Amino acid sequence: MNTLLPSGACCSPTANKANALCPVKGFRTRVTFMNAPLLRITIAIAAAVTLPSRPLVATPGAARVTQIVRDVKVLPEDAAARAAALNDKVGEGEAVRTGDASRSELTFPDLTISRLGANTIYSFDKAGRDVQLTNGSLLLRVPKGSGGGNIRTEPVTVAVTGTTLIFEHARGGRSKLVVLEGGARLSLRKVSGQSRDLRAGQMLEVPAGATTLGMPVDIDLDEVMKTHPLVTKFRPLPSRELIAEAARDQANGERIYQGQPVGGQSRGPSIGIGIGGLFGGGSRVGGRDPRRPPRGQRPPPDRRPNDQNSGSGR
Repeated sequence: MNTLLPSGACCSPTANKANALCPVKGFRTRVTFMNAPLLRITIAIAAAVTLPSRPLVATPGAARVTQIVRDVKVLPEDAAARAAALNDKVGEGEAVRTGDASRSELTFPDLTISRLGANTIYSFDKAGRDVQLTNGSLLLRVPKGSGGGNIRTEPVTVAVTGTTLIFEHARGGRSKLVVLEGGARLSLRKVSGQSRDLRAGQMLEVPAGATTLGMPVDIDLDEVMKTHPLVTKFRPLPSRELIAEAARDQANGERIYQGQPVGGQSRGPSIGIGIGGLFGGGSRVGGRDPRRPPRGQRPPPDRRPNDQNSGSGR
């Protein structure tokens, strides 16, 4: 209700009423008073409208932990390590570390996926598109048309577009890149001009201390998809149809030598390309040693008689 007060009475106790009208210098002035709870609500609403809003999540670009097996730790920048839990948020600048025979998966809002094998130390920036791999094995899936990303280690970098790949790196040792679908470029960080482009179904190994890069070799995509722990021990990949299409496009023929394990010695011509090279128990993919010519191109055996048969009259 509006009340008209005498001149000079606007500051008097009688003016402490709602909707009072004060004549000041001949003008009718409305003065509105509110009770304390209503006033607090009004101030809060005004602050929410006028002040910059805070993000709904603490860290933009955070990943969600979507799988944990055994020992997985989150390493904040300024706090002690903590055990990871399903649906935990991992922010930019934080690292994830897996232990022996352990693995984990992180999923980003745009469905970029990082899968970590055993004994891996991994961190990221730019919502999972800029990955630092200190040690271990990583399956990285970046959706098509999403802008691509990078994997960084001390000796090499890997640039990707819309791609699914497996990358392994032993600290101070070998690195290995396998492209499952899409394409990638691997480059030496300390030697300019040393880069190689890989397509789906190819692998490139980089020895420790390399100053030049070899050529990529073909691999058996079907075998990788059936045996590799970073594929078989997780839910199906969103890019599995693209990988299957790349496998169908591969030429039929003899399987290709798969290279040495990243963290250990060669176990013969049939070598695992999986995380077995880092902690044991990984996949094994059949192949042939590139130093041995394919069948049909090998020289005939030496049929000269040996010393025991010489002079036998044959």
